[in-house]
This record gives sequence, structure tokens and C-alpha cells, in this order.
Amino acid sequence: MDKQRILKEAQKIAAKFSFWMVSGNIEHLFGYVYETPDAKYELEIKFTEDFPDTPPKLIYHKEFKELLGDIHLKAENDWSENSSVLEILQELKVKILQALNVSERDIDQQVTTILEDRIEHNDRLVEEPLETTKRDGELLEKEPEEVKYITPDLSAYPPDFEYEQFVTPTENSEDLSYEKDSSETSKQNDVLKINENISKETPELTEPELYADHSNTSVALNTEIGLIQQEYAYDQNSQERGDLNIYITITLTKTFIININFTNFPSQPLINVPEEARKLIGDVYQNLEVLRAWNPNNPSHIVDILHELEGKLFFIKDIEQESKKIHGEYQCDLVTDDMTKLKVHLVTYGFKEYLLDVNLESYPKPPEVNLSSHLQEIIRTPLTELKSYKNWTEGESEPVEIVRELAWLVDKNSRINFEIELLKEHYKKIEYNPSTSILNVDMKGKMKTQDLIFQFQIDLPVDYPMTVPSIKITNEFELESHEKIKQDLQSSFKSFFDDWSPFSYLVDLFNAISKKIFEVSVVSCVICHKIGCPTCSLKIAGSEEETCHTDCPYCERSYHKHCWEQTIKSFGKCGFCLKTPPPDLMPN
Repeated sequence: MDKQRILKEAQKIAAKFSFWMVSGNIEHLFGYVYETPDAKYELEIKFTEDFPDTPPKLIYHKEFKELLGDIHLKAENDWSENSSVLEILQELKVKILQALNVSERDIDQQVTTILEDRIEHNDRLVEEPLETTKRDGELLEKEPEEVKYITPDLSAYPPDFEYEQFVTPTENSEDLSYEKDSSETSKQNDVLKINENISKETPELTEPELYADHSNTSVALNTEIGLIQQEYAYDQNSQERGDLNIYITITLTKTFIININFTNFPSQPLINVPEEARKLIGDVYQNLEVLRAWNPNNPSHIVDILHELEGKLFFIKDIEQESKKIHGEYQCDLVTDDMTKLKVHLVTYGFKEYLLDVNLESYPKPPEVNLSSHLQEIIRTPLTELKSYKNWTEGESEPVEIVRELAWLVDKNSRINFEIELLKEHYKKIEYNPSTSILNVDMKGKMKTQDLIFQFQIDLPVDYPMTVPSIKITNEFELESHEKIKQDLQSSFKSFFDDWSPFSYLVDLFNAISKKIFEVSVVSCVICHKIGCPTCSLKIAGSEEETCHTDCPYCERSYHKHCWEQTIKSFGKCGFCLKTPPPDLMPN
């Protein structure tokens, strides 16, 4: 649908007949073609999506149907994209005059008016080469796009009780004549010739003033206002017709009031935009192509300025949607009245709160994020190295993804810092490398391993604590017994990690390790493998008065004294090295 063409057609119709827009819709016109003291011949014109390839839909009201019955129009049947709706209405008026038995003089007058309109239309094209098209073997002229018409006040659609005050303009009473074709046989043939090609050699006529409102507003000014009226709501700002406050609605909650004064059109208009819009698009005279290239000798339409301005502001709708996504997950505050700037509250581990400044102005590119020095220390990752930044795809990625990753890093690293501080309260030698996420902890052995230092290396995964860390002992021991202790410790980690959850802590892991070191370090009997003697219940290690302890003189393995005596009585040898003990260690 060509709305510019529809506006032009409406302007032509309103200049000759009494028609109005229905509910402010330029695509639906209502009016009457002719009236008598007893009746008005009312008609509705509806422009379809296929216009101007097909004629508009005509809805005839009661008086039309009663007078003409089934209506067939040559102008409608022979319609082409170069045809004019005005020709249809003029043919209808002639049919009404004929049906009402109006005098031949009046019919001749109407036909003359129609032909003069066609001649006037051709004279507008005299100064330019004519574009032509073929229809039924004849060359027809195309009306150039630059022909300008006055915008009529089609919005003054009258209620039913006021119809009588809107009458058809009085027809020109002068006796205008034209030369009839020698083969003409009837008035009806004259009417049908309205749609035939008119010779290019018609005399030059002065274009009449088609329309003038009550003020002395220029033709061009009326046209510009009509184009604006089709698409935007506005208020007149002063007594000057071209001083308007125009409402550009971007979202349900965001409407900008743009002041444009084009009273001196075609000179460059004066434009004033609100501060918020100015922050987003800058200087309109520099950043709007229509204004930057403005030429008073060949000016653009004012509505073109509004289109470009609306296009530059429309991205606010996307920003509002992205802002709502962040608001849906995090507590946010607007920075002053600028909807592109957010102050995001990150409540992290230990209920600490950090503020994150996010600016969505660059969307659909990644947002601008400002981190405090404290946050930078916690995150320990350059913004450009974030996955959400590196994998950013315009039109697909969302700013909330970057906020999520930053919040996750703050939460993760805050927890790690908390855990390391907790470990330092129990273990002295701890080193953590944030760049590699590797934690090194040294733990001293106990009892029979008290001369050993166990060195542990813990690798924290990227998504710690959701994923289990890995741990290994980096020591290399010379004694086979010590290597066995190392293996026992390593195998003990598995049971702890099997029960791992995001609520598990490193301090819990090292407490479990400490208990395991104690278990493998404590002195126990090589026979019964118990600390307490099964005979006397005394421990194998302790003070001399409270111990039940004997060592093999050869392999130095520890026994409960009662276990040693029973073993020698039964086998006569050490149960571990199988050597016969000296007489002083033989039982009585």
C-alpha cells in the first residue's frame, strides 16, 4: 500500500468533493458525490493493500442504490496504476445528473470540468519528460512523483446531525465549452471519453489553487502537516501553524515530546529534543542525515526527520527489555534519569554487597562495565577475558550474561578468599595462586610420621565449588613405609570427594586429611593391629607405667607385650621378620 499515493488521492478528492477521514484513518474516506434538497448521494472509499494496482473499494449508501441500481463504471473497469480516484467520482456524478434528468447544459458543464481537470493534470507535466505506459494499445502518461498537492482538513469528520451543513461546493457557473468529436452521437459517449488519452498539445493552463484553509498557511506547510498527521499525535505549540509538539512513543512507558518549528518551510526547521534523547543521539543537526543534508531548494519532508529520529530512539525499546532482564535477577538502581545506566547490587558470600556500574548505551554491542578497585581484586579477570565478552554475538548475546558471569566470579572468589582465611587459622604454610587457582598446603606428620612434612596441591576448577577440586601429594619419600602412608592418604581422598557438594569446604577436606594422617601415623601392634592390648587393655604407646609395649630387636616392629609373648610361645619367632629373638626376650 502506497500511503503517499493515498494522501495525494485524498487531497484531490477533498478539493472537489465533500469527503472526510473515518476515525482519522486516511485509508477510509466518507462523503457525498452530489446532493439535492431531498437527498445526499453518500459513498465510502476504502483503499486496499493492493492500491494503486487495483481501484479502491466503493461502498454505496441507500440513495445511490435507489437511484442507479447496479453500478458499472468505465473508469473503474479500465483502472490502472496511473488512474485517479477522482475520475471515478466525476463519472459517478455525471451518472447521477443523467438519472435525475438534469438539463443537458448542466451535464455538458460537468463533462467540461472533468476534461479541464485532465488538461490541468497534463500541464503539470509539461516542464518534464513524460513517462508513459501502454493500456489497450494506447500510450498513457504517468504522473511524476514530485507533483505536490495541498493537504485538506480530512479529520473534520462530521456527526450525523451535522451532515446538512457540509454541502458540495457550487459548480462553476461559467459556460465552458469544448470541441466535440465529429463522430459523437450522445452525451453518454462524451462521458466515456473522460478516460481516453488526451492529446499532449493541450493549451497551457494556470494551476488553480486547490485548497486554502482559513489561515494564510502555504500549500507546502499544509502538505507537511498532513503527512505528520497520518503517523504521529501532536499539539500545536503556538499561533504559528508549523510550530508543533510531536509525540514519539517508543515503548509503553517511554514517549518523547519533540518540538519542531517549520513555519519557515522550506528553510531548515528548528528542532528541540528532550535532554534524555539528546544524550542518546547527540546533536540532531549533526547526527540526523536528513538535517545534515537539508537543501531548501529541494527539501525533505518533515516526517522524514521524525522517521530518522524515531529510528535512532527505537533502540531504547531493546535497552528497556535488556534492562528488565537484569532487574529480574538482581537488585538495580537507575543512575539519575538515564535508563541506559544501571547500578547493580551483587550480594555475595557472607552477605557482602558490591555495586556494579553497567551502561547499556552501546547495545547491541557489549555493555560498558565499571569495576571498583576492590571488585577488580576479587574478580581477578580482565573484562575482555570473560567468556561472555569473548563469545559476544550482536543480536543474540544479552548484557545479563555478563552480569551473571561477573556475579559468579565475585561469589566464587569471595568464597575462596573466605576458605583460605579459614585454613590459615589451622595450618601455617598455605600459598594460593589466583592466576592458576592452585592452593599449596604443607601439613606436619604425627607420632611415627612426626619427622615428615606432607605437601598437598589442590587445583580449584573454574566452576568451584560446584565441581569437586582435585588434590595430590607432591612428596617423594625414600622409605617404603612412608610411600605406603602416602598411598593410604591418597586413596582416602576418594571417599571424601564422593560426598562432595557445593556446601562442602576445603577446611573439611583438610580436617579429614589430618585424621587420616593420625591413623596412619599412630603406633599399633603388628599382630592384633590395635592400639589397646586385647589382654590388659593398655595402649601400645604411652608412659612406661601405662603402656603394654615391646619391639622386635631385629625388625623393630611394635607389639603389645602380651601379643609378643603369645607369638613367641606359639612360633618361637617374630611374626613379622621370622627371626628367633635373643634369650632375654624369650617369655618365661
